Amino acid sequence: MNPETTDTDSGFDPSDPALHLEYLYGPQWRDVVKIVERAAQLTSDEIELLNVHADKGMPTSLSGSEGLAGLLSNFRKSTDDSKATQIAADTAKEFGRTRAVQVAGLIAGQAISPMTTGDSDGFGGLLKSLGALGALTTVNRAVIAAVLGDLIGRGDFTDDIYHTLMDPWSDTIF
Repeated sequence: MNPETTDTDSGFDPSDPALHLEYLYGPQWRDVVKIVERAAQLTSDEIELLNVHADKGMPTSLSGSEGLAGLLSNFRKSTDDSKATQIAADTAKEFGRTRAVQVAGLIAGQAISPMTTGDSDGFGGLLKSLGALGALTTVNRAVIAAVLGDLIGRGDFTDDIYHTLMDPWSDTIF
């Protein structure tokens, strides 16, 4: 079906699931789906590993003497890869992928959320999910890199930027 003429003989099949995934995540949808599916299967040990590898400058748990206040204050100071994420955001905007980056990040976050909240509810669940900020951040960065993977070398989005975003995930999980 041609979406402009509603001609059903043109080979466009609106029921094709790949078409919908490409619409959501862009041309690199297969890479995004692999990350999201794997994120939904993370074990607590893998979440802890992702927390450790997320960002050396950002605390990723509530343990230690600073607790929640330290986690939140240091979260704002984390700049280790802020340049990479800014370049990724600019690239997404320049090439019309902002929506795909946002949707992929949202879905990836939802995929990992059950593992971070468990059976806890209320404040306990909130504290447990805050303790997995590093894992959530790592998964989010990986799907951003995946969405933009075909744009490596275009503008400021270089192979180094891609790997800055993807490597904490791929080095830990794959």
